[in-house]
Amino acid sequence: MRVHLYDFRWIDPETFEFQASHEGRFGRKKINLGIDLSLALTSETHCGGSMRDNIWKKCPHEVPGKKRCEYCRAREGGFVFTAFDGFDQSNVTAEDLAQISGEHVVYLAWFGPNMIKVGVSKLERQALRQLEQGSYATLFFAQTPDGVSARQIETLFRKSGLADKIKMSQKKDLLIPDQEDALIQSSLLDILKKHKTCLSGDYQHLEKFLLDDPVFMTWSDILGLDNVRKSSKIFHAVDLKKDDWVSGKLMAIRGPFLMLETPDEIIACNAKDFLGRDIDFTPRDPGLGMSKALQGALF
Repeated sequence: MRVHLYDFRWIDPETFEFQASHEGRFGRKKINLGIDLSLALTSETHCGGSMRDNIWKKCPHEVPGKKRCEYCRAREGGFVFTAFDGFDQSNVTAEDLAQISGEHVVYLAWFGPNMIKVGVSKLERQALRQLEQGSYATLFFAQTPDGVSARQIETLFRKSGLADKIKMSQKKDLLIPDQEDALIQSSLLDILKKHKTCLSGDYQHLEKFLLDDPVFMTWSDILGLDNVRKSSKIFHAVDLKKDDWVSGKLMAIRGPFLMLETPDEIIACNAKDFLGRDIDFTPRDPGLGMSKALQGALF
């Protein structure tokens, strides 16, 4: 069946799903590691609609070239999650603040050497947030009673020199890192020690939220990355365009990057790149189909 893709999301540590529409109806396709998956891109990008209060609405304009047009972004809102720094509340409503009530954690996420970011999440989503953004390892170093304090800590750490975003292009370049967990943990603890001085002075009251024993976790086992490491097949990432397709067994996943095993190779592709496109999930023989120009550039 051909559907118009709205989103790709993690549901729990073992389940992820494509969210899409077909002839005005909204549906979900759940997938897990180990399944056979085929997908073909059959259109260019046009807006996939919007979700509010868990109700999907078709884009009234079907804006071409946009995964999510300005109208649909405005309908969804989300300022408090994407732009609120914890200090300036001039553009924040009571409804916004209600969305970040309850306990939060602040963490350092490791994506690769020199790819480390500070971030926040609700306490109950602390693991899922790492999986959906593709963290390889995480050091949880603070726990706050609400999202405001957590955002303040994140903002201060960012201003002290840490990134709060890692680009997809950076993540794509190091999907299967090769570094010992102990070294990663040590580097994150060193970074924490260096940057937590940003909470001194006027912000000393935030120090009480720092954990005495920061919690270090790795996610490689859940992501299935050892399946790729142990394989002797060629591994590479591709950017699929209109009329391209890939089919194979889902060996691993990191954030939105699906890693599919074909008879000759392991292909990684970014499911977020498919948003706003028509996707055909009809099963086909394992393999990769791309234009000759792009295929030739892979090797």
